[in-house]
Amino acid sequence: MPFIQTRHTSRKELKRKEVDDVLGGADAWKNVDSTEATCPKCEHERAYFMLIQIRSADEPSSIFYKCCNEDCQHQWREG
Repeated sequence: MPFIQTRHTSRKELKRKEVDDVLGGADAWKNVDSTEATCPKCEHERAYFMLIQIRSADEPSSIFYKCCNEDCQHQWREG
């Protein structure tokens, strides 16, 4: 019975997929109002917001926020 004497390996570099902005990118945040909301990332006290109906009509709308701090721009959702 023959035995395997050498080991062969191979590597493949994986490329990360680019994620599309599901809210429509930078254009979606133009002309939206801002409110007093604390950013969970940088604790800035103002954020842009928009209400979007993402579930069925009998469910409440979700509120999406984007930090007003130009260095942060963190996005989060409520609801």
